[in-house]
Amino acid sequence: GVDVRFVLYDLLPITMPQHFPAGAQDNHTRWVRVAASTDGVICISRAVADEFNAWQAQHANADAPPKVDWFHMGADIQSSKPTLGLPADAALTLQALSALPTFLVVGTLEPRKGHAQVLDAMEQLWQTGVQANLAIVGKQGWAVDQLVARLKAHPKSGSQLFWFEGVSDEYLEQIYAASSCLIAASYGEGFGLPLIEAAQHKLPIIARDIAVFREVAGDHALYFDGSDPSALSKTMSTWLSLHAAGKNPTSHDMPWQSWKQSATQLLRLMSS
Repeated sequence: GVDVRFVLYDLLPITMPQHFPAGAQDNHTRWVRVAASTDGVICISRAVADEFNAWQAQHANADAPPKVDWFHMGADIQSSKPTLGLPADAALTLQALSALPTFLVVGTLEPRKGHAQVLDAMEQLWQTGVQANLAIVGKQGWAVDQLVARLKAHPKSGSQLFWFEGVSDEYLEQIYAASSCLIAASYGEGFGLPLIEAAQHKLPIIARDIAVFREVAGDHALYFDGSDPSALSKTMSTWLSLHAAGKNPTSHDMPWQSWKQSATQLLRLMSS
């Protein structure tokens, strides 16, 4: 007689197995099958709910499908318990980020996140004489050894290329504040929290044109498509021109909610 529901963050190991370690697809499929056999599945975005509905139409028990709902995550880290601490060179690094237009990427280094395409696109801009920085915040994940080697040995490392492998919430806030534009290049996401964090800092956004980013950012981002580096470098160049003219899309009025609002939304779904 107990109502059992699962919160589903994404189906990415199922829908994009090429971006995950061996066995991830099978393990995630087993997990999702269990969730699909309960009373309800609550997804963290409408896009994930749509993906789950498509999955269960093919794989789940059609005789007793779970109730499917969705809600959005909260994003007010100051209302939680943010980690503190700055490295000794923080002031100099932040000064370097502020000195030039800085494109920022936030997320664990893994194939799905699109870091390699961003680095390739940035290198194309540097080769044409564009003076700009690329800052990457995220620890090393899986299947990115070649990318990590490039980042560590890059001739612009420490001057116009910055990789922050592990930073406190306090430092991340300051990196956002010193940057000019967030690049969300993931091929797939369950939600896209960096977009919300960027909006909190009124930071403009360049995002891959995928459903969940459209759901989260709407008209408050400049979108790109394609996996070729030139597809992104052209968009970055366009953004720089628009920004110089004060005509780039802004995230100032992009909607987001607190964790309290998110929890209230989740509880309301649980009681429905």
